[in-house]
Amino acid sequence: MAVFLPDEEPALSIPARVCGEAVPTAHVKSLLPERGEAFEEGSVFFTAGTAGGTGKCELSGGGRSLAIKYSRIQDPAYDQERVRSEAAKPGNTRLSLGPAEGYIGGYGASLFVGCPYAEGRKDLLAVSVAVGGISKITDSTMQVRVSALTADVARGVARDVVGCEGAADLPDSAPEIG
Repeated sequence: MAVFLPDEEPALSIPARVCGEAVPTAHVKSLLPERGEAFEEGSVFFTAGTAGGTGKCELSGGGRSLAIKYSRIQDPAYDQERVRSEAAKPGNTRLSLGPAEGYIGGYGASLFVGCPYAEGRKDLLAVSVAVGGISKITDSTMQVRVSALTADVARGVARDVVGCEGAADLPDSAPEIG
């Protein structure tokens, strides 16, 4: 007969890649507790080769959840200048990954990658990661962790899922905060 004590919760078992194999999990692991309720991956709608559209992936484990989303913004008024304006709002912190720009605010982070769809259109690919089960992201450790995962998602979606022209310009390094 096995006896489990309350402080001996099982370790989370997280695969090497999630979200339809598009996202490596090193930074997922940094945002989820090491122990607790089992890891689950749900609502995976990351389909390679889709030039337009949206996708999402929900991850949970240890009492915390991650909502990962992407969408192509086709509104010409929503450009990098507007992203910079959003990043400058009170409570937000600027985030950049090479030519991609975005911000950390509230419970997550967003990056916007240039992703032209047709001649003359300057669409943006919006990628976001929201963390559930925490208070707002204000400390620098959580900012680094959520921005690193957002950068992983931006690279994976821009390169392997949507296939944005600007994907090659996204560095493999950590994003810049501030």
